[in-house]
Amino acid sequence: MAIQPECHACLVGLVDLAVQLATSDNTLQRQAKDAALAILNEEFPRPGAIPALIASRFHKVIMALTGNPDLFASYKARETEFLARMYEHLAPAFAQDLESLLKLAVLGNAVDFFREPDEVAQEFMAPLEFGVSDLKAWRLALNGPPGLLLYLADNAGEQYFDRPLVMHLRRRGWEVVYVVKGGPIQNDLTRADLKASGLADALAPVVDTGAATVGLDLAEVSPEFQRLYDQARLILAKGMGHFETMSHLADPRVFFLLQAKCRPVAQALGAPRRTFVFCQGSAIIP
Repeated sequence: MAIQPECHACLVGLVDLAVQLATSDNTLQRQAKDAALAILNEEFPRPGAIPALIASRFHKVIMALTGNPDLFASYKARETEFLARMYEHLAPAFAQDLESLLKLAVLGNAVDFFREPDEVAQEFMAPLEFGVSDLKAWRLALNGPPGLLLYLADNAGEQYFDRPLVMHLRRRGWEVVYVVKGGPIQNDLTRADLKASGLADALAPVVDTGAATVGLDLAEVSPEFQRLYDQARLILAKGMGHFETMSHLADPRVFFLLQAKCRPVAQALGAPRRTFVFCQGSAIIP
């Protein structure tokens, strides 16, 4: 996804949030913020810059300078508790067919650390329709011979909403591997977060990317994950981070499942902001 001028202000806001979560020490906050903004101002003008990868880089510097290895740990715990509660309330209203389970899964993606939980809860109560949907292409792909399907998880807490879809795909004969991040980065799901939620066994087999990056940076993943990625028949990638870092690949194996939370992502998808989207990677115009 091509970076837009307004992405700069959003990334500055993310720096502010990250340093506040990292430490209460004002001196360390200033040092970490200065270092993070230096990275942002260095990377932002580069041709082909990707917001999610810029965020990955400055998060790591903030972690190092503050000595905090998991900046969003407290946020992830609150987010997981909130989504666990919302899932119990909402899941019974969804049928067990493929389209309904896709809608349930994407609903978990509505959580955003720049929005208040009450605002998100109200959105959860509204009828959900996809503004962009490549469901027909997804059905055709699933009707082919089953094989390896990588399910790239997004934020901590979404695992509750993901599980019914994962189970459905496995019942259809697909070898679904649930993929989490290789270490703490932003509010993305890790093995530790998944285990703490009690769903690690339910979603097994689980692998991690071997990298702590927002979205997926194939230059950073482990050799083991790279082999799985190359072998995959289908890849279901949740969230804006995966869209930002993978949409330029135009890979027909990849299907993106997300809420378009900002104007640049919505524009790239040809949909209004806040639209829920399910689209095939090869359908994206870089």
